[in-house]
Amino acid sequence: MTTAPLARPMEAEDLARAREMVQMILRGWGFMTWDQLLSDEIVLTLRLGAIEFSQITNSVAIDGSRQFFGRADVKSVLKDIYPALRDSLSVTTELISGYDVVLLGKWSVPWTKENAEASSLPVALYLGFDNEGKVEAMTIAAVDLQSMSQSIRAAALNGAG
Repeated sequence: MTTAPLARPMEAEDLARAREMVQMILRGWGFMTWDQLLSDEIVLTLRLGAIEFSQITNSVAIDGSRQFFGRADVKSVLKDIYPALRDSLSVTTELISGYDVVLLGKWSVPWTKENAEASSLPVALYLGFDNEGKVEAMTIAAVDLQSMSQSIRAAALNGAG
């Protein structure tokens, strides 16, 4: 019988160092280049549902998601959508655990119809950093609050029973 070593949970000191590194990167995000931010093997997943970017609408999966692999492809997509992210996304909550970050916020989506007001959609951004401070996984997703609240409620009920 062979045994595989279990992944050791991060120690408090390791968590503190990771959190400090991630916060420093998030503060300097606007001053860093994509080459400084992204690892060579990054994977970007977009799950935007009703939000559409004309630059990336080709070859979207049935579930409305799209994945991009490698720094060159991800950098190209981010260059196209970053102005919309910067101008229309407001982050309201930041959750950091080790090298993982979740930014929750709302995306203001302008209506294309005349005299219509803009609406906002809840959005989550997940960033997974490697231990060198480069983003190796990124997901930008529209959040269905009703499904999320049902999942939380079900988990709470199952945990209580």
